[in-house]
Amino acid sequence: MRAVRNTEIKRPSKLVYVAAALSLVAGLIHAWAMPEHYREWWGYGTFFLVVASAQVFLSDALLYRPRRELFAVGVVGNLAVITLYVVTRTVGVPFFGPHAGAVEEMGLLDLLAIVVELALVITLAGMLRVRLATRPTM
Repeated sequence: MRAVRNTEIKRPSKLVYVAAALSLVAGLIHAWAMPEHYREWWGYGTFFLVVASAQVFLSDALLYRPRRELFAVGVVGNLAVITLYVVTRTVGVPFFGPHAGAVEEMGLLDLLAIVVELALVITLAGMLRVRLATRPTM
């Protein structure tokens, strides 16, 4: 019988499946938007490719190895994407590319991705909090 480390969950909870589904949906939305952004500039398209890949990978990893560190990485990564979205819609596209400094318009698909990512962050943070609360003390 294999010993379970402190950072692993013994059996995936329903919330793990919810988080995995949310991450997959967010990744698919970014993959859907990727070709349009590649047409604008290769850097924008590459960003969307990396974000979509990371979110799909997170979905897979949550199903196969749900653990605390993964929840934390998911929270931080998705908050970074949400923050960048807010910056590009209020201040403008930072740093590089043909639209640097330009404020992007909000679209329905953009808002859907943000809502899904916010739900994912809340779910992962809740899982992290529950896992921390049930962690045995030494």
